[in-house]
Amino acid sequence: METSAVNPFGSNGATTKAQDGAVTGLADNFDNFLTILTTQLQNQDPLSPMDTHEFTNQLVAFAGVEQNVRQSGQLDDLISLNRGNEALGAVSYIGKEITADHNEFNFSGDPVEVIYDLPEEASSAALQIYNAAGDLVGVQAVNKNFGTHTATWDGKGLSGNTLPAGAYSFQIGAVNAQDNTITASYKTRGRVTGLEYDPNGAMLKMGNINVPLSRVLSVEETDGA
Repeated sequence: METSAVNPFGSNGATTKAQDGAVTGLADNFDNFLTILTTQLQNQDPLSPMDTHEFTNQLVAFAGVEQNVRQSGQLDDLISLNRGNEALGAVSYIGKEITADHNEFNFSGDPVEVIYDLPEEASSAALQIYNAAGDLVGVQAVNKNFGTHTATWDGKGLSGNTLPAGAYSFQIGAVNAQDNTITASYKTRGRVTGLEYDPNGAMLKMGNINVPLSRVLSVEETDGA
């Protein structure tokens, strides 16, 4: 569940150094090329001057490469600026209730509501709860009709004991009348408690889980917000 935080408000230092090195190396090569070209021109046979067509092509190539390197640096700056704007916007989610296209949730001891959608009628359907290690820790029967449904998990495990607070995930095990597996889609709800940023973008924290900002479907004010 942990992510490596990076600074979304500044350009990547390693990338900037690599670009600076590329520009410096290109400039050195270009200087060497001009030195060689000048020397050859000074020592050419006046009665049989060299063909400058190839030199002209190389000059154009050097100019094109330099422009591409500089444009790449400018593009990275724009990406960094966009990430900074995204992070600033994501801060406004803190303290609010979100619904996300996600199948993880944070259990704090109170019953948890999860949302699932069945694309067809099922002959049987069960809510399956998994802990952070991926172990099946809870199962309960749920609505098997076609459509979107909300199921409530009371936090109890397979033996009937209340499980510890933490991060959990859920799936729906469902089959149709022909005993074929039905693939359900999932949504989760929770209160945003913080924000992290990793190379994949802004991550909204809901207790012990992280939800990509791109998966948020709706946002609501919480009581007292």
